Amino acid sequence: MKPKRELADTELSEGSSEKRFCEPGTSDMMGQRPQKAIELLEFELQQAQLNVQEIGRIIVDGMLEKSINDEILKELIKKVSKNVPTMANINLWNLSDDLSKGVIDSRLVVVGNAFLWNLLKSSMSTLRDKFDHYHFKMTTMAGAVQATSSSASSNSPNLTQFEFLTNRCQPGVHRVADDGIFVGVDLLDVYKSCVFRKTGDLGNKSKQFIKNYLAHATRPKCAIWHYSLRQSGASHKKWLQNIPEHVLDSLIHFQLSLAGLGMVELEADRDVDRGGFYMSLGDTEDARETTLTSMKMIREQLVTKFRQNVTDALNEAREMPFNTITRELMAPPRGKPIDMHHCVTWRQTESLIKRCELDPSKENLEAKQVLDYKLGLTYNPNRNPNDDEDADEIDVEDVK
Repeated sequence: MKPKRELADTELSEGSSEKRFCEPGTSDMMGQRPQKAIELLEFELQQAQLNVQEIGRIIVDGMLEKSINDEILKELIKKVSKNVPTMANINLWNLSDDLSKGVIDSRLVVVGNAFLWNLLKSSMSTLRDKFDHYHFKMTTMAGAVQATSSSASSNSPNLTQFEFLTNRCQPGVHRVADDGIFVGVDLLDVYKSCVFRKTGDLGNKSKQFIKNYLAHATRPKCAIWHYSLRQSGASHKKWLQNIPEHVLDSLIHFQLSLAGLGMVELEADRDVDRGGFYMSLGDTEDARETTLTSMKMIREQLVTKFRQNVTDALNEAREMPFNTITRELMAPPRGKPIDMHHCVTWRQTESLIKRCELDPSKENLEAKQVLDYKLGLTYNPNRNPNDDEDADEIDVEDVK
C-alpha cells in the first residue's frame, strides 16, 4: 500500500487549518512544487490515463482550501470540453481491484467520477452544437444551390424559386443595435410576429416584414418619418436623412439569410475561398465556378430588390398617422377620415417645418416646439406634469 502523506502547514492556503489527506498521484510527478489546485486538475485531465481518485483528491483539497468552487469547476469543464480533442481512458480493472482491496479511497473516486460525468455531458453538448451548426449550414446551402440552378438562366431573380425559411436563421444573430433612436431588436422575432398570406411569395413577404419592422423601429415610433433611402446621395430635404447603415445592413443580411444566400462566401468583395463551401458547389471546377457566379449574381439582384422594398416602406411610413394617445403609428387612411384631435400626420409636420424655415417667428417656433413635444421628439422640462395635455395642443387642422 502506498504511504499516505500529510501536507505541511506551510503548504496550506492562508487562513486554512485543514490538513489534506491524499495518495501520491500523477500530479506529484510534475517535477516542481504543486501549483494551484485548478491547474493540477487541468494537468490531470491531459494525462494518457485518467486517475479518478487523483481527480477527486484535487477537487476535495481545493474545496477545503477554498481555492476551488462550483463556478471555477464549471469554467474548467467548458474549457476542456471545447479544447481537448478526446478524453483519456480509465483502467476499470485496476480501479475495481484497488477499490476491492481498499488501496484507494472510494469517497475520492465518487467525487472524481462525478466531475468526469459532468465533463462528458458538456463534451457531448459541444459536439451536438457543432453538428447542428454544420447541418444547419449544409441544409441552407443546399436549398440555395437548388434555387440558384433554377434561376441562373434568367436576367432577374425568379422569386418563386426562393422562399424565406426561419430555420436558416438562429435567434440572436440578426439583431439591430440600439443607437438611441432605433431600438435594439432581434429581426427573427419581428419576422415571426408577421402573419403572411399563404400565397405570398418572397417579394411580398419581404415588403410586409420591412413595413412591420419600421412601424416599431424607432423611439418614438413617429421618428421613422424623418428617414428615407435614396439610391444615390442624401435627400434634398434637410429634414430627411438616410436610414442608418447598421439598420439597413441588418435588414438586408437577415433577408438574404432567410433566402439561403447569407453566406459570407457570397459577398461581392470577398476573395474566392477554395474551402468546403466552394467544393460543395459542384463535382467539377467548371460547375463550381458557374454555380458560384450565379449565386453571387442572384444575391446582388436580391439586395437591390430588398433595398427598393426598404425605400417603399419608408415612403409608406410617412403616410401613417401617429396617435398621440396610444403612441402608435396607424394604418394609412386611404381616404378614410382620421381623428385629427389626437392624430398627427407627416404632411402636417412637414408643413410646419417648412413654415418655420420660411418664417422663423416666435409663434411658428413655439408651435413647432409644442408639436415636437406631443410627438415625443423633444422633452419639455418646464412642463407641469399635472397640467392637462390638451392645454398645450395646437390645432393640427390649421397646419396645411
